[in-house]
Amino acid sequence: MSVTKAIELEREYQDSQWGTKFDDKNTANDWATYIAHYTSKATVVPFDPQVWRRNMMKAATLAVAAIETFDRNGGLPPRHYDGQDGTPSVSGRDGTQKVKTPQEGA
Repeated sequence: MSVTKAIELEREYQDSQWGTKFDDKNTANDWATYIAHYTSKATVVPFDPQVWRRNMMKAATLAVAAIETFDRNGGLPPRHYDGQDGTPSVSGRDGTQKVKTPQEGA
């Protein structure tokens, strides 16, 4: 089976389990965490090629789901420290980004 067909089948499985409404609530951080979870599971010791392939396939499929969600909604939901437009709520004087604390009115 081709990789693209395997991703398509895994996407169908994921959609049947969680649906697009669940995906639509995921932030950029959520997607990165899900993908990192499966890529890290791929690196078991001792190395197992079947475990590696299975987890990398899940990670690739999650990346596709994230892009589909982004395209479907014209972006992703803001993270708790983002402003309404998705930009960080506060920028430091030096251009670095910092998060407002509850005391600062986050």
